Amino acid sequence: MPSIVSVMPKWRFDASNIELPLEWDFRFVTPGTDDELIAACQDAVCLLVPASFPQINASILGKITHIKLIQTVGAGFDLIDIQSASSFGIPVANVPGANANAVAEYTVGLMIALQRQILVADRETKAGRYVAIRQSLFKQGLTDIAGSKIGLVGLGAIGRRVAVILRLLGASVSYYSRSGKSVKIEAELGIKYKSLKKLLSDSDIVSLHVPLTDKTAGLIGRNELRLMSPSSFLVNTARGEVVDQTALADILEEGHIGGAAIDVVSPEPPDPNHPLLNLSPQARDRLLITPHIAGVTVGAFSDMLNIALQNIGRVLDQKLPQNVVNGVVAPKL
Repeated sequence: MPSIVSVMPKWRFDASNIELPLEWDFRFVTPGTDDELIAACQDAVCLLVPASFPQINASILGKITHIKLIQTVGAGFDLIDIQSASSFGIPVANVPGANANAVAEYTVGLMIALQRQILVADRETKAGRYVAIRQSLFKQGLTDIAGSKIGLVGLGAIGRRVAVILRLLGASVSYYSRSGKSVKIEAELGIKYKSLKKLLSDSDIVSLHVPLTDKTAGLIGRNELRLMSPSSFLVNTARGEVVDQTALADILEEGHIGGAAIDVVSPEPPDPNHPLLNLSPQARDRLLITPHIAGVTVGAFSDMLNIALQNIGRVLDQKLPQNVVNGVVAPKL
């Protein structure tokens, strides 16, 4: 009976109504150390991991070279040492695009929450300050998506879906992509390409949709944040490492931007001393922060789990896995 080690806990499968194949030996582990993960994988064929945990480094990979597939549940694979996995002949596969609509919906929701100051309005109303907060928000001026200039950094499956929704809501959408301008995509989506600097300075809202790589880590730092206008908003549903966390905290304290909404931080989970968890009350009102939940609706997560399991099934059936991100062909069992 083939053995599959899952760092994804059993309750995630139960919550998504996923039935595991009875003919598989599925073992759930919660490794606290590298050695515990290595020990759990000693007689395993496949390793199933969340996109955001654990970190699988060269030391681990060098001791589990018999593994025929490391499958992530999600598009991200930044915590796996891809280069080392390739050198050891271990295929790594992800699940791209399965939660694109869920993340896109959440992203637009964050934009609306920032523009309408929903969290502050809710808190103050519940505190009995209905008239005061209503007058304050009216004086401040609330904006809407229609007519807003929104810049997307990255135009993968999620970025494209966000663009479609925003255009339907009447926004003017521009984009920056490291791969450059695409006339076809621009015509299809009704959007325009801008350099990163121009996009940051021109946009009412900047939304990040890039994968985490060596080239995107720290992409939005202090200099980039200072290019944004004082009334603009930053939204990050990509990866926390894309944004300099300390710089963002400082910019929020200074009031240099109108606010930020982030579903991701670095590290995850954040420690109690994380700069974004220790803002002044004024700066805290400018930040909306959630615990990496944009893409984990029941429907989206069920789709991701099913696709991941189907890929493991391909390997067990002596077929090549799909969505391999490091170009390694799975060896025969």
